[in-house]
Amino acid sequence: MKHLKKKKIWIWILLAVLLTAAAAAAYLNGGIAADTAAADQGEVKKVLKEAGTVESKSAVTVAAKNTGEVQGLMVEEGTAVNEGDTLMVGDGTSATLEIKSQQAELSGLQAQYKQARETASANKALYEQGALSYDDYNTSNTAAKQLASQIAALKYSIESYAESTGAAGVKAPIGGVVTGVYVKEGESVTAGTPLFEISDLNDIYVKVDFIAEDADLINTGDQVRIYNNDAAFEDENGSVKKIHLKAEEKLSDLGVNQKRVTVEINFGSEVQARLGSNMEVEIIVEKRENVLRVPELAVFEKSGEDCVYVSEGGKAVLRQIKTGLEGEDYYEVLFGLEEGDMVIISPGDDISEGVRIKTQ
Repeated sequence: MKHLKKKKIWIWILLAVLLTAAAAAAYLNGGIAADTAAADQGEVKKVLKEAGTVESKSAVTVAAKNTGEVQGLMVEEGTAVNEGDTLMVGDGTSATLEIKSQQAELSGLQAQYKQARETASANKALYEQGALSYDDYNTSNTAAKQLASQIAALKYSIESYAESTGAAGVKAPIGGVVTGVYVKEGESVTAGTPLFEISDLNDIYVKVDFIAEDADLINTGDQVRIYNNDAAFEDENGSVKKIHLKAEEKLSDLGVNQKRVTVEINFGSEVQARLGSNMEVEIIVEKRENVLRVPELAVFEKSGEDCVYVSEGGKAVLRQIKTGLEGEDYYEVLFGLEEGDMVIISPGDDISEGVRIKTQ
């Protein structure tokens, strides 16, 4: 009996040892899984992101100057033109009838002038022979000169009227590329109807509307990354060209009225972007180098203070910190941490002061 009792006691002791060892192993290897990163020295930059559209600073819309039918289109989208080139031979407007009437009047004056010149020439010969008085010769010569003046004035009037109404054809006001043809042969148009768009592709930029508060952070010359992932386009060397002064109320994609300011952004590369295409922009509005930083996902607010959890001895330790520049991926740390401190990334509700953690 005594032998059996001693055997049971040793069994219980062995079980206790095994349980204790298992508990210790669980304690040493257990804890809440957490990702960590070291506070290090590096760059912190504040970036503003927004979507914009590629436009031409020198884009001009050419409109119909009168009512009528579209005739004689000479260009199509993509045609390169010089200033003064003909875009459309004539617009078939009602002005054509007026011009024809003036041209008929001009023909009559030219016929009268021809006859007057012949009479003046004959009278000159008679005057030189003494067969005609000077007054009679001078009268015929003056009549010819008056007709010549009327002809010159009417020609100028016809040319000016044809130019102003478009009846003589529509000309390119600037050099560039035709980026829009808005009418077709035979269509009827009214005065003011857009006919063509001409753009200088050497003067393209990205037009972006920023919320007024963000626009206040932007300065001319700020570095900009311009990209369109779908079009495999990227330009790291863009720059802010102009910040418009006036904030205007515009409707956002979510249907909210916002005060926005237009910002013009220059491309930094020679790679041509398609006019009218969408672009994403990232403007670096502030940057600090060689500062102590932590990932922005490590920082959270507690009791109105910026805090992080630091992994010390396998446990989470709460630290209050003072942040400086709040960047896109990192926060600058002014004090509260030292380089090399391991901070917990995205701590959840299960992380608290003293909780044992298992780093990943």
